[in-house]
Amino acid sequence: MRKIAMFGLAALAALTLACSSGGGTTSSVSGGEEQSAPAEAKEKTTTTAKVGQKVTLTSDILGEKTVVEVTVANAKQYKVEPGDFGSKPEHGVFLVLDVTVVCKDGTYHANPFNFKFVAKDGTVAEIALTIGFKPTMSAADLSAGQKTNGKIVFDVPKDAVADGKIQIDGTGLDYDKPAAFWAL
Repeated sequence: MRKIAMFGLAALAALTLACSSGGGTTSSVSGGEEQSAPAEAKEKTTTTAKVGQKVTLTSDILGEKTVVEVTVANAKQYKVEPGDFGSKPEHGVFLVLDVTVVCKDGTYHANPFNFKFVAKDGTVAEIALTIGFKPTMSAADLSAGQKTNGKIVFDVPKDAVADGKIQIDGTGLDYDKPAAFWAL
């Protein structure tokens, strides 16, 4: 019984060390100044950039470093999807943005589902599945030196766009947490 307890403690210590050694995604802005966050939000380390600025996401999990540069640019609104059979948005407007993802170090799974629209009141919208806005961003596994780009689309209320933000999720163990935002 003592051997099992010792093994359990050793396994717990190893897991704690693994999860605490370098995890977490950090973000930074280039191409202009980072926007200041309200005083109550200062405790968070999530970067907020302006649309058009490049954000660098960095994570280091157990010595596996990932560095990715992401740019969200050219926010445009549409009342109807382009094309002969263009659909109309259900919630107000289609918000269309150009995204570029460049893997600088390590590997990264670029995916349009890594992005969300967040309204001022905290309401979150996932990407809208449309076919008229070309080229669409596709999921891609990137290695250092590789990039992908394309459009992402959100169906959101028109009045939510002005104070809204685009969120990108973190990398590695932080895949389910916001890593950075772009203010519209």
